[in-house]
Amino acid sequence: MAVGTGRYEVPKPIAGLIFVVFWAIAIVLWCFVGSFSDHATRGFIADIGIVFASVGFAAPFITRSGLVTALVLGLISIALFAFSGYLGLTGLVYGLRLVVPFFALLTPLNKLLNGIRIFA
Repeated sequence: MAVGTGRYEVPKPIAGLIFVVFWAIAIVLWCFVGSFSDHATRGFIADIGIVFASVGFAAPFITRSGLVTALVLGLISIALFAFSGYLGLTGLVYGLRLVVPFFALLTPLNKLLNGIRIFA
């Protein structure tokens, strides 16, 4: 008896919906950044937008289990952004601002090359 590999693709309409909704959330968050007076809060709201945009960009290119992993890593990165942003750990904030979109940009390469595993 053959066991499935668990590599179920996300249906294209659902992946497209996740892409559009997450990007809309990111754009709305970026629009509201200027309404906060505290610099730490401004940075945190912008960073949440980065996470939503990155997960939304990656959604059409990954499997269902990869999408769950991306969402969990997104929640972890939001927690790390909050921790490092409000404590003033600037190096960690800027490192996360580079790494989070970089992983999202690598997901199409995973689809093309099948040798790079990002969220698998």
